[in-house]
Amino acid sequence: MSLGGPLPQHQPLPGAPHFTLDELIRSDTAQTYGLDNSPSPAALERLGELARLVLEPLRGRFGPIKVTSGYRSPELNWYVSLDRTSRHCRGEATDLRPLAPEATCPHLALWAASHLPCNQIILYNYFRSWVHLDLAQPGALSPRLYVSQGLRSPARVSAEDLARLVADGTLARNQPNETC
Repeated sequence: MSLGGPLPQHQPLPGAPHFTLDELIRSDTAQTYGLDNSPSPAALERLGELARLVLEPLRGRFGPIKVTSGYRSPELNWYVSLDRTSRHCRGEATDLRPLAPEATCPHLALWAASHLPCNQIILYNYFRSWVHLDLAQPGALSPRLYVSQGLRSPARVSAEDLARLVADGTLARNQPNETC
């Protein structure tokens, strides 16, 4: 789906009535350091797909969600993660957390793994959590699912392992939204 021409930043994205371009490119770090965080036309196209194929279905399932990071220019991404090649730089990734009291990041990650066209799903720091999702390429296999706690590198887990953690383990004892 082509977004065609300049898109007003405060208007809903086509096919994603609950999300705006402004929301997907906003960055306190970019503002603080005076960095340009304008997406290229190709990144803008991918942001539209991300909003339509990933964010809107999440919103429909879990209610309001907060995008904590969407598009990042390569320069901004360097400030944030010392990397200039993140999927965020192509408009293909988002970090988010659900806002509804009954929604949790572990449940969101688990649902996304079986319902959304994601390449990689990372549940970060599940005690104060957010979820990283990136858009799968057409024809991609099932998503890679990771869990990270604290400063440790994310560990790859199966959907079954995550479901077990949510149902029986530490993740089940977290209070909804206090983990996010």
